[in-house]
Amino acid sequence: MMKKKFIDMKKEEFESFFNILEKSFPDNERRKYVDQLSLLDKENYRPLIFKEKDEVLAIMATWEFEKFVFIEHLAVDNKLRGKGVGTSLIDNYLKECNKEVFLEVEPPQCEISTKRIKFYEKLNFYLNDFYYLQQPLNEGDLPFELKIMSYDKKIDSKDFKEYKNIIYKEVYGK
Repeated sequence: MMKKKFIDMKKEEFESFFNILEKSFPDNERRKYVDQLSLLDKENYRPLIFKEKDEVLAIMATWEFEKFVFIEHLAVDNKLRGKGVGTSLIDNYLKECNKEVFLEVEPPQCEISTKRIKFYEKLNFYLNDFYYLQQPLNEGDLPFELKIMSYDKKIDSKDFKEYKNIIYKEVYGK
């Protein structure tokens, strides 16, 4: 079986990218179309895709900073979910990434969020127990609590604060 890898998204693939994003995340966890499109002009923003036969089947939106990468969105098309594609893609990405990696998850309060945390833990992410609010992505949205997971070790409060400040400023504009 061929090694599954993300590649950089081309601007003409944005429609397919956004389609998966829209199907996979609730409104308050993703930007509106025009706002998402405008991120393509940001230096630190790097949208990645996985394609088979010219069809975009998985996406990963990352923010690359000097010391770390923040994964804002990761999603696999419904027809490939549960087949190990997401695991293979993220695992191969992590093996090539030479920085710390962070992502946000919902607190383990239901079966789905607990399953998602376990998915990332199998990939060597650690759930950090700091208080963290995702900042609003759209006008009228409110901040809400999430947890930060870090690859491949837990982080201390000093590092958490530093990374949180960068994410708030660069990703959320706060």
